[in-house]
Amino acid sequence: MPRAKDWDELTDRYTPDLLRQPFYRFLGRFYLELSALMAIALYLVGGWPFVVWGMCVRLVITYHSTWLVNSASHKFGYRNFDVTDLSTNCWWVALVTYGEGWHNNHHAFPTSARHGLRDWEIDLSYGFIRLLKSVGLAWDVRTPPTGKLKFESPRAA
Repeated sequence: MPRAKDWDELTDRYTPDLLRQPFYRFLGRFYLELSALMAIALYLVGGWPFVVWGMCVRLVITYHSTWLVNSASHKFGYRNFDVTDLSTNCWWVALVTYGEGWHNNHHAFPTSARHGLRDWEIDLSYGFIRLLKSVGLAWDVRTPPTGKLKFESPRAA
């Protein structure tokens, strides 16, 4: 685990936009307390099964989905863009992770909210971001410029 000073430097460097938002600063400051409150609320609503499923199982699934993107999507799949790493677009990872498996697209356009760039690359995360934008809860949503979407023929990695 990084030391507090190192963590502050990392967040200053990689998430300056989030640090400007009071809501996200609040979540970062009180995440342990909020997690404890969530566990208590789940227990009051449904007992230990709700705590296990709402806290433990949820986190295990989330972590494993993240690790799946960073392992399988660097090994299996096809590449739309010639980038300097081993990232691939893996349809079955994208299916389980709501579009995060279009990892080669992400590496080609790392600041893009949209990862599914071809018609068949379903990206539910981007659909949710568009919904949030339509109701004013997301803004400055970035996507790749149309002129830069020069696809190569999909090829196996």
